[in-house]
Amino acid sequence: MGFLTKLFRDKKTKSEPTQPMTTEYFIDIDPISNSFSIAFKDFYQNHFVDAFELSRGDVDTYFYDAMTTEEKEIAKRLIRQNLKLRQAHLFKAAGILKDAEALPILYEQLNSNSDLSWRLTIGQAIWRLNRDEIYGDLLKQLKKYPSDTMREAHFDQVTDLKNEESIEMLFDYLNDKSGLVRTMTISKLNYILAGQYEEKPKFDKDYFLDKQNDKELKRELLDKLKNIDD
Repeated sequence: MGFLTKLFRDKKTKSEPTQPMTTEYFIDIDPISNSFSIAFKDFYQNHFVDAFELSRGDVDTYFYDAMTTEEKEIAKRLIRQNLKLRQAHLFKAAGILKDAEALPILYEQLNSNSDLSWRLTIGQAIWRLNRDEIYGDLLKQLKKYPSDTMREAHFDQVTDLKNEESIEMLFDYLNDKSGLVRTMTISKLNYILAGQYEEKPKFDKDYFLDKQNDKELKRELLDKLKNIDD
């Protein structure tokens, strides 16, 4: 479980709720078949049986990489044919699995939702598939959003773009009115520089504020951010 997840789990549970549609999944396979690997069965368990721990970030998602090529195609299809149920973990999976065939459904869901939290989740999946700049626009909306809990819940998406704008947004968040967002920003900047989360960050808020116009530091941050795996 990541440091940021630990840091704001309790606060995150209080964020503004967005209600998923509830219905049964459409499953056209036998998920317990011996023909499937342990990785695929773990994928299935965490997406279609009990997604609670996955949604909290408490699951080792090794299965996305460990499934066979054939299993990944089956996984994509299962996710795709259930996307209209509007569940966040399914949207995220479509992006992680790089399922380009899911794009029409993702755009349909994006355009039919006005709630920023849902749009950020769907937009992230679309960004992972085709780098649509609409995601950057959504992240700008997040920065200006009045609700602290919204910015706290989606803060970790700020660096998804992995460009100069991501770095500038991080420096802007150093002055966010939410103390939790400021703390997460300092942790994120230190993480990018060190390559790992540390119990006690090496650099504090004042250090980064003093470096707001330091092009060399921002270039270093950007170079290191680009090398961090999603």
